[in-house]
Amino acid sequence: MRHHLKILIALFIGGFIMSSSAWSADLREYQWKNRILLVFSPTASDPGYAAFADAVSSRSYDVKDRDLVLFWVLEKGPSRLEGQPLSQEDAQDLRRRFRIKTGRFTVILIGKDGGVKMMREDRAELQEIFDLIDSMPMRQREMKKKGRIQ
Repeated sequence: MRHHLKILIALFIGGFIMSSSAWSADLREYQWKNRILLVFSPTASDPGYAAFADAVSSRSYDVKDRDLVLFWVLEKGPSRLEGQPLSQEDAQDLRRRFRIKTGRFTVILIGKDGGVKMMREDRAELQEIFDLIDSMPMRQREMKKKGRIQ
């Protein structure tokens, strides 16, 4: 009996460790902690994707400062969540949930409250996203707390 209990506990703990990670495709985990940028693209070589990825890379401090978590969701190729692999199942689930059209580059901003704040197809400007975030009351309070505005 004791041996079976140990096996069950080991299986439970092992399953929990295997299924958990620092990041998850369950967007509710980020509510009230992070803003989310969902970047959907047919491939990593899509011009919109490449330009947006370059902008994010060059403004990584600004991305982090705004508590942004980035999902890079590709139709073909590996999808990522904050640099970690995102399963094909999670990528497809996100595409279905947000009704992303096949072959389209799309960026969606989700606020800390869990609401969709912006959706852009074909082209997205990182500065426009930053400006929108900076205009939000929660972000205004964050900047005030950091001493960036009065």
